[in-house]
Amino acid sequence: MAMRKDRRGMAVMVDAMIFLVALTILSAAIVSVPQLGPSDDRGEILRSYHAVMLAGEIPGNGSGSMAAASLADYLMAVALGARAPNEGQIDLIRGMVNGTIVELERSAGTAWLVIEVGQSTLLFGTLPLENGRDVYADRRELGDGTVSSTLFLVR
Repeated sequence: MAMRKDRRGMAVMVDAMIFLVALTILSAAIVSVPQLGPSDDRGEILRSYHAVMLAGEIPGNGSGSMAAASLADYLMAVALGARAPNEGQIDLIRGMVNGTIVELERSAGTAWLVIEVGQSTLLFGTLPLENGRDVYADRRELGDGTVSSTLFLVR
């Protein structure tokens, strides 16, 4: 009878030890997972800003067929014109993107936007002068690929 109680006690002790070993291994695995660094955060921030920028609505008087159109819709409509964007269109695009670029620069670093509409390339923001720094980019192709928007960020 005394032997059985010892064996049950031993089984309980072995179970407890296995549980503690498993818990220790799991804790070590959780602690050793690398945390997301600034480079990973910057890529996510860039994607978020770019998505918001392209989804922003065109400022205007609220009438007409383009009253509730986003920047992405407007860029595709400009591309359908089959000619280079005129100064008025470029000014409207600049007005839509400059605020976002300034805000991104305040929080994350130097930013600029390159929009390709057909054969035309539009640049908004300021290109960095220094070389050798990390550059992040988020590229979006709109519609049938005749319009692309690439937002750059230098850390």
